[in-house]
Amino acid sequence: MSPWPEDELSEIAKSDDLHIAPFREDGETYGTPTRIWSVAVEGDLYVRASNGQDSSWYQAAVRENAGRIEAAGMTKEVSFESVEGEALNDRIDEAYRAKYEGSQYLDAMISERARAATVRVLPRDIFDQLKAGEPVPLDDPGYQKVSEEVDRTIGLTRKLNAATDVDEIRHYVGKIIGEEVDESTTIFPPFHINVGNHTSLGRNVFINHACSFLDLGGITIEDEVMISSRVTITSEGHPVDVDRRKTMVPGEVVVERNAWIGASATILPDVTIGENSVVAAGAVVTKDVPANTVVAGVPAEVVREL
Repeated sequence: MSPWPEDELSEIAKSDDLHIAPFREDGETYGTPTRIWSVAVEGDLYVRASNGQDSSWYQAAVRENAGRIEAAGMTKEVSFESVEGEALNDRIDEAYRAKYEGSQYLDAMISERARAATVRVLPRDIFDQLKAGEPVPLDDPGYQKVSEEVDRTIGLTRKLNAATDVDEIRHYVGKIIGEEVDESTTIFPPFHINVGNHTSLGRNVFINHACSFLDLGGITIEDEVMISSRVTITSEGHPVDVDRRKTMVPGEVVVERNAWIGASATILPDVTIGENSVVAAGAVVTKDVPANTVVAGVPAEVVREL
């Protein structure tokens, strides 16, 4: 199945005005758009660098794996994948011949140098951007998809919090996060989560009642973790600067194996709780917690080594 909507891929494939702008090294700023040829083969979109792997846009694409294209009047957030394999490159050659027959530049675009710099271009939705840690303004049209997912999660959360046994609870949590919850893991309701599809739960995890997860940036709970009541874990934030405040700034939270988070603690975005560590009740964690330590306070600091 093609990752591209059929109508969009068709329009892009017919056009001859594709501009590609991979991210710069900061992962946030787009590079200068470069006009390049593009072809569609078997439901995928491909581009090549005529200068081969020495091309600056190609190097940025394979380094950052993400950026933006403009084509056929559309602007799309995309990811990039290097392409290998003689058979696929041969089919891409044929697509170039068919689309650009008669061009003086065709031979260069099907040369070995260009074939070595072939890139598959894949569409990225807002969930891909957020999971990758990219800031997204709140007026981005992609938030319509987020709203739809939130509505779905609200309905499932209502059923989850009305469930009467742990198996039923696991069932609904699994539907919310999009993966089966191991039977060794226990969640006590009420449990609150805004979206769910960026949360992962390990084996033998215990989550006590009234916990709240905001997971657009990603929340990973590894095996054997204990989370006490009324804990908040958020992978979502906003800039302090007033002009940029209405921008979602995601940051993945990882709670490593055998950690214990005390009651009413708050874990803020872009934080890793190290293996075997303990977060004291009421702590506000703003930075990584080293493995085998106890942290406490606001903001949390190491108070003991284990």
